[in-house]
Amino acid sequence: MRYVIYGIVYMMFVLIGCDAGNLKEAQEAEQPKELEFFSFKTETEPIFNELINEFESDHPDIKIKQVIDPNGASVLKSRIAKGDVPDIFITYPMEADYVIRAKKRYLLDLTEEKFIHDINPIIQKRYTVDGDIYGVALTQNAVGVLYNKEHLSDLGLSAPQTWDEFLQSMNKLEESGYNPLIMPNKEAMQTSIFTLNIVANTFGEEYWLQDRLSIKDSNDWKKASQKILDVLQYVDPASYETGYYEANKKFADGEASYYIMGTWALPLIEQHNPNLNYGIFPFPANNQTTQHPVLGGVDIGLAIDAETKYPDAAKKFLEFLTRKENARRLSHYEGSISAVKNVQNTKEEIQLLVEMMEQGKSINWPNHYWPGGTAAELDFRNYSLEFFYEQDIDDYLNNLDNMFQKYYE
Repeated sequence: MRYVIYGIVYMMFVLIGCDAGNLKEAQEAEQPKELEFFSFKTETEPIFNELINEFESDHPDIKIKQVIDPNGASVLKSRIAKGDVPDIFITYPMEADYVIRAKKRYLLDLTEEKFIHDINPIIQKRYTVDGDIYGVALTQNAVGVLYNKEHLSDLGLSAPQTWDEFLQSMNKLEESGYNPLIMPNKEAMQTSIFTLNIVANTFGEEYWLQDRLSIKDSNDWKKASQKILDVLQYVDPASYETGYYEANKKFADGEASYYIMGTWALPLIEQHNPNLNYGIFPFPANNQTTQHPVLGGVDIGLAIDAETKYPDAAKKFLEFLTRKENARRLSHYEGSISAVKNVQNTKEEIQLLVEMMEQGKSINWPNHYWPGGTAAELDFRNYSLEFFYEQDIDDYLNNLDNMFQKYYE
C-alpha cells in the first residue's frame, strides 16, 4: 500500500511538472520575439522606424528594436568580441571584418534565401565568402561634390569637369567672397570621405592585393598627398571646429559653395533647407576629359547573428526590407541607389551619379580591400586628420607606410 501511495504522489509531481512546463512554453510562445537591429546610420533612423512599424503590424509576434550608434563599426567589433552580438546589424562586403566573421561562421548563412535573388547580382556577389553568402545588400552609396547652384551661377561658373577646373573655380569663389569648401574636419572619421576619393582614383584594386605596400617613397602617394594640400588651402579654418551635422547645416544654409560628401547626407541637408538649390557632380580627381568614376559601394547591407534566438524572424525582416516598394522608399529617403532589382531612385539631384553607377562607371571604397578592416580605416583617418593640421607629406606617408606594414603582416 505504501508503494502505491508513493507512486501516486510521484505521478502527481510529474503531472504538475508537465503542466508547469507546458504553461511556461505557452507563456513564452505568447511573448513577442524581440530582435535588435544595430545600425551606424543616424540619418536613416526615421525611415527605418516607419518600416519597422509596418513590419510589426504585419507580424505582431515580432518586435524590432532599432539601436543607433554613429561609431557603430568599432562598437560592433567590441560587442562581438564580448559575445553581446545584435540579432541583425549593418555589415559591408569584402571588408576584412566581414570576411573574418563569415569564415568563422559568426554570421547566419543566407545563400538559399529567396530574397537574395531579388538583389542586383553584381552587387550581391560581393558578399560571397567561400561560395556562401552571409549578408544582403539593400543600398549603395555614392560620393560626389555637392555644389550650390546659385553661387556658381552668380559667377558664371559651371560644374567643374577636371581637377584644374575644380581648383580654379574654388579660387574664383574665394576671390568673390564665397566660402569655397566646407569640410567636417572636427571629426577624424569624416576625413576619409575626401581623401579616399583621391586614393581610389590613384590606386586600383590590384594595388591592394600586393603582399607588401611601399608608400613612403612612392611618387604616386606623394602626388596624391599634394592634391590633398591643394584642396585644403580653400577650406575655411572654421572647418576644423565643424562636425558632420554642423557641416550639413552650413551647406544647407548656403554658407559654402562646395561640400565633398556622400548621398547619405542628403536627408539631413534637405531637412535643414528643403528649398536648397543644389546639385552633385563626380569628384574630378584628375585632368582626364572623360567622366570621372564615382566612388561608392554598399551603404546598407545586413547580416544576422548565427546564434540569434530567432533566425526565422530575422530572415522575415530582411525579406520585408528587400520588397521593391520598401526598397524604393528607403532609397528615395536616403538619396542612395537601391541594390534591389528594378528599383529606380527618382531623386533629381543624384541622377547623374545613379546613371554612372548603373553603367559601371564606379570605383569601390579602397579601404574595403585593406587587411585590418575597421582598425586600419580608423588609423588611416587619424593619420589623415593629423596631416590636415601638420601638412607634412613625408611624415604622413611614413605613418601610412608603418600602418599598412603592420596590417599586411
